[in-house]
Amino acid sequence: MNSSTITLLVALAPLAAIADEPATSGAAAEPVETLKSRLPSKSGFKVDDVRMVDGGIACIKYRVANDTGGESRAQAVVEGEKVLRSTSRSAEFEKAWNSKCAGLSGDTK
Repeated sequence: MNSSTITLLVALAPLAAIADEPATSGAAAEPVETLKSRLPSKSGFKVDDVRMVDGGIACIKYRVANDTGGESRAQAVVEGEKVLRSTSRSAEFEKAWNSKCAGLSGDTK
């Protein structure tokens, strides 16, 4: 390695640390914790995406371990202490997701 390569690696190191920062830092941390506290099982819980929208509402895509050893993907809308999850298959969740979250990351569900 020459000195310019080492300089480049040293310069990029802080960027790598930022890339490893959890998606649930900052304003999204509280809604993610609220969601997690409402899950029947937290096994394998992982957040794939969090989008904060007007009014402090969080649109969260996440996954948890399922009974067959795989993963189940789901979505949630968290507004304060209110948590609506896609796994409930409720019309209230569908309405909230479609009006507040759909299209934020290029998809509708």
